[in-house]
Amino acid sequence: MTKIILSTDRPNKTQLELHKARKEFEYYLERKGFTYEVCEGVWLGEREQSYMINLPLGNGFTALKRLAFDRYNQDAVLRVTAYGGANLHNNDGTRENLGGFHQVDSTPSDNCYTQSFKTGNIYVTSFTD
Repeated sequence: MTKIILSTDRPNKTQLELHKARKEFEYYLERKGFTYEVCEGVWLGEREQSYMINLPLGNGFTALKRLAFDRYNQDAVLRVTAYGGANLHNNDGTRENLGGFHQVDSTPSDNCYTQSFKTGNIYVTSFTD
């Protein structure tokens, strides 16, 4: 199953604004029938709440990406294909291949990971040869 990982958080938002954006986005996901996990996303040591969203048959990616960029002012979203390939889609239209996306046993030293609040599982991207 294809997944997309994105956030509604921005560093300039107040706690009230963060809460409102998160609840609004969760309502959108539930209304559209998406299943998701709430996660902690960490990029270069900066933490934020993120969502790991299951996309049935890959449907919904474009709409979620546009919502992340246009409504929540995100810089990028991560798309993980059903076979585990990971691509970072940037709001300028570029795309970066990040290799694979897999579960690890501990927090990586580079502080770039996604951790599910529900399961505690930690996931990282890695370039594959």
